[in-house]
Amino acid sequence: MRLARRLLGLRSRHVRVDGLRIEYLEGGKGPPLVLLHGLGADKDNFLALARRLKREFRLIIPDLPGFGESDRPAHLSYAVDPQVARMHQLFQTLGLTRFHIGGNSMGGMLAGAYASSHPDQIASLWLLSPAGVKSADPTPLNVAIESGQVPPILGRTVGDVRRMVRFVTEKRMYIPGFVLRTMATEQSVRYEHHQRVIHELFDGPGLDELLREKRVLCPTLIVWGECDRALSDTGAEVLRQLLPNAEVQRLPGVGHLPQLEAPRLVAQSFLAMQMRASTITR
Repeated sequence: MRLARRLLGLRSRHVRVDGLRIEYLEGGKGPPLVLLHGLGADKDNFLALARRLKREFRLIIPDLPGFGESDRPAHLSYAVDPQVARMHQLFQTLGLTRFHIGGNSMGGMLAGAYASSHPDQIASLWLLSPAGVKSADPTPLNVAIESGQVPPILGRTVGDVRRMVRFVTEKRMYIPGFVLRTMATEQSVRYEHHQRVIHELFDGPGLDELLREKRVLCPTLIVWGECDRALSDTGAEVLRQLLPNAEVQRLPGVGHLPQLEAPRLVAQSFLAMQMRASTITR
């Protein structure tokens, strides 16, 4: 991963925010674009997209506190409001006053919540299969969370990791055995932590509820894999009705991680949306 970052011209940096060390990747030229990862993921989830966006945007891709290489103190809350507050402090520390923001799954939920809380800062919003659309059709993940069962995105063993990958992706992805073993070790160590994050995140208001309270008027692109087993793509239409300037792109043959399964198409659609938005603005 360090080699991949270096080849892409992404620099690993860190800052301290309210006593927390937050790691992030930065690279590229242009207006700032912040990308937020999902639960159990980290900043490297966006390397394939970074390759296709670095010529158009200054990319800022953090490990959210509690994930990746950022600090993970036991006292942190992972409900939406505390996470949005930490992100606001991070962006202030980085000198970001107006920027584009996007995210996948939990990161998409947080990106939407941030746009709702700080609409004056957001130039555009990019939601990649965002979590938290409570009025969307239920999935096995929703049912497991509601019933107190182990969600299918958590595990401890190599076999669990294989099942997790099959659950969140539709396209077959080759993962070497040593990588699977490393992933299993990390998942096992963080198993209870991820369980706590899931319940704190989803016990509060959903993304659709937040967006009903405060209108987000910036150009928005909602991308959803039609084969997403983790979160129903019916959430795309729910969000489109709540976001006056939103476009929806459904991706056939793609699961819950469009940035990994179809990075070229996903990047192209975002760049095309930016082009249309700039034309309308002019």
